[in-house]
Amino acid sequence: MADEQQPMQTGDAGNAATGEPQPMETPHEKLGLTDNVQKMITAEKEAAEKPIKQKVELQSLPTRAYLDQTVVPILLQGLSTLAKERPPNPIEYLAAYLLKNKSKFEEQ
Repeated sequence: MADEQQPMQTGDAGNAATGEPQPMETPHEKLGLTDNVQKMITAEKEAAEKPIKQKVELQSLPTRAYLDQTVVPILLQGLSTLAKERPPNPIEYLAAYLLKNKSKFEEQ
């Protein structure tokens, strides 16, 4: 039994010697969610900084240029898809398309 306790003490002493506390593993870490959450937080912070500068630029644009830069590209794609699909409820289809694909066009 003394032999069994010796390696445990050495392991604990090794952690104490390096000064690294042993992190506790949460259920989220087991699933790999903490890295994803951290990436999302970083992305949100970066995205929050961009609109301030971009918002000032967009406000100074003429109406046509504003629409051309913000909604025309996604509307053209949505209307093109709408014409191909011809769903029975086109307005709902276009609304769903815009919501689903807005992230692709926000970066441009």
